[in-house]
Amino acid sequence: MSATSTASRTSLTSILAGLIVRRKKSVVIRRVDLAFLIHNLATLLENGLSLPKALATLAAERTLRKHATVLDDLRRRVEMGETFSSALSRYSDSFGEMMVSQVKVGEKTGRVGEALMRISAQLEKTGTIRSAIIKKLAYPMVVVLGGAASVTFMLMFVIPVFQETYAGTGVPLPLITRTLIVISGLLQTYWWMILLLVAMSFLTLRMVRSDYRRRLAMDRWLLKIPIVGTWMRDVAVLQFMDAFGTLLESGYNVVDALIASPRAVGNLAVRDCVDSLRSAVNRGERFSRELERQNEYFPPVVSQLVVVGEQTGSLAKATADIRRHLRREIERNVGLAVGTIEPVLTIGMAVTIGVILLAIYLPMFDMINVVK
Repeated sequence: MSATSTASRTSLTSILAGLIVRRKKSVVIRRVDLAFLIHNLATLLENGLSLPKALATLAAERTLRKHATVLDDLRRRVEMGETFSSALSRYSDSFGEMMVSQVKVGEKTGRVGEALMRISAQLEKTGTIRSAIIKKLAYPMVVVLGGAASVTFMLMFVIPVFQETYAGTGVPLPLITRTLIVISGLLQTYWWMILLLVAMSFLTLRMVRSDYRRRLAMDRWLLKIPIVGTWMRDVAVLQFMDAFGTLLESGYNVVDALIASPRAVGNLAVRDCVDSLRSAVNRGERFSRELERQNEYFPPVVSQLVVVGEQTGSLAKATADIRRHLRREIERNVGLAVGTIEPVLTIGMAVTIGVILLAIYLPMFDMINVVK
C-alpha cells in the first residue's frame, strides 16, 4: 500500500508540475505592458543594477503587479544560475523567439541592457504605427457599424409599424415601399440564417488560414488587391526589416539574421520570399541582388538602400533608413485608403437611410391626398 501511495503521490506531483509548466507557457503579457517592462528593465540595467535586483524592482512596481509572478520566477531562475534568455524562453507566448535570440546575443557580448533597449525601441515603434493605423481606421469602422445598426433597427422595428399603419388605409404603396417591406419581412424571418452565414464564414476563414498552402495562396491574393495590397506588402516588409535590422544591430551576421527574421513576418507570401532569400544567400548570392530579383514584394527603394548599405559596409544603418521609409509609406497609404473610403461610406450610408425614409413617407403623402 505504501508503495502504491508513493507512486500515486509521485504521479500527482508530475501532473501538477506539468500543469504549472503549461500555465507558465500560456502566460501572455500585453504588448503595451511588455514594452513598458522591457524599457524599465533596460533602464535599470544600464544604470548599474544587477539583473535579479532589477527584476525584483519591477515585480514590486504597482503597474506591473499582475505580472509579478512571472518576474519573480525569472528572478529566481537567474539567481539559481540559469541564463536570462533561457528563463525568458519558458514564457514563449510573451517573449518570442526573436526577443530571446537578441537577449542571448546580449549575454554573449555582456550587453544585455543594450539589447533590451533595442527591443524596447522596436516594440515602441511597432506600437506607435499600429496606434496610428487604428486611429485612421476608427472613423470608417464607426460609420460602418453605426450605419449598419441604424439600417437594421429601421428594417426590424420601424418598417413593420408603418406597414401595419398603411395596411389599414387601403392606399396603394409605391414600389420602393413594397420592396422595403419584403426585405424587412425576410430579415425578421431569416435573421438567424444571416448570423449562421457569418459564423460559417468565420469558421471557413479559420480553416483556410490553418492550412499552409491555402493560407499562402490567400496571402498572395491579398497582396494583389489595389491600395490595400500595397499597404499589406509594406507592413510585411517592415516586419521583416524590423527583425532583420535589429538582429544585425545585435551582432548577427546576414545569414544568421535571415534564418531568424522570417518568424516575425505575418504574411506567408513575404515570409516565403524571405526564406528563398536566405537560401540564395546560403548558396553565395549577394543579398542585394536577390532583393532586386524579388521586386514583386520588395519596393525598389528597399533594394537600392540595401545595395548602398552593402557597398558602404553599413547594412544595419541602411535597414534603419528602410524602416523609417516604410513607416512613412504605410502611414501615407493608410491615409490615402481612408481618404478614399470615408466619402464613399458617408455617401453610401446617407443614400441608404434616405431611401428608407423616402419609402416610409411616400405613402403618407398619398394618404394626405386621399383625405383631401
